[in-house]
Amino acid sequence: MDVLRKLFIKISRVPPTVLLVAIVGIAFVVTWMVTSKISSDEQSFTAKEKALNAKYSAKETVVYALRDVPEGETIASEALEERQVEQSKCPEDALTSSSLATGRVTKYGISAGAIVSQHDLQPQGMAAGGTSFDAKLKPGYRAVTFAVDNNSGVAGFIEPQSRIDIVGMVGSGAETKAKPILSDVEVIAVGQTFQRRPGASYSVPASSVTVAVTAEDSTKLIKGVLASKLYLSLRNSTDHTPVATVDVTSLFAAKSMETGMGGYTPSEPRVSMVPPPPPSATDDLPLPKEMDSAAAPPRQDHQIEAWSGSKKNILVVPEN
Repeated sequence: MDVLRKLFIKISRVPPTVLLVAIVGIAFVVTWMVTSKISSDEQSFTAKEKALNAKYSAKETVVYALRDVPEGETIASEALEERQVEQSKCPEDALTSSSLATGRVTKYGISAGAIVSQHDLQPQGMAAGGTSFDAKLKPGYRAVTFAVDNNSGVAGFIEPQSRIDIVGMVGSGAETKAKPILSDVEVIAVGQTFQRRPGASYSVPASSVTVAVTAEDSTKLIKGVLASKLYLSLRNSTDHTPVATVDVTSLFAAKSMETGMGGYTPSEPRVSMVPPPPPSATDDLPLPKEMDSAAAPPRQDHQIEAWSGSKKNILVVPEN
């Protein structure tokens, strides 16, 4: 109580003019803060409202069926039409271009006036009637798949039914060698797609290419895949002019005939690395008598003359 009493006493001593100015200032600050808060909330609400309106009023291109398309039928371009619809009414997997549906096979029947969605279609490359992939191979031919990248695969412009030459490359720098190993080969699949996209105007890079080759060429191609880097050379579809090909092993430099195993050159003296045979246990045994006498020099006895007056005697002393 004493604190409040002292505070009121101090305020009562302040001139009325100063108190009025202080009250007006406090009121102005509070009013400004409240107004700023309301204005900020209004701007935030307006921005959210505009975003929602833009979302629900946005248009997106979808594909409509102009006629009934039965299940298992290939969709023709004349049966499709592109229209603009509100984004809120567009299915999540709706196709946005008629080129994505043209030539595809329906998985379910599509009614006229319905939006064509991805789930209505068979996987890309599936032929009408469920034709299997191996039906694309001619008798005696084999399908071989190998990896490519954006450079070796002609930037994705290779499609099923394209004709290509396959070039093997080995070495690096000045020792780089590149030669065709197969000529005029038919591409039957790119990635997992084995049907050409009608009217396509853009490339679709893939990580693998599948070609149809004879049984003999399949072995040659697999050898090239394992031993070299393969590059594809795209042909005109009407150009079937053969190109001279080689086996990939011919691209590797043969070893010099003068150098054999271990780097030995015939002009250099060969040093035998075989150790000498160990001493035989019979080396210390005495030789037979016949061999000993044949090898040793003949023994000679010593003769000594002994004189006794005029008489001479000869003494024979054997050699030790």
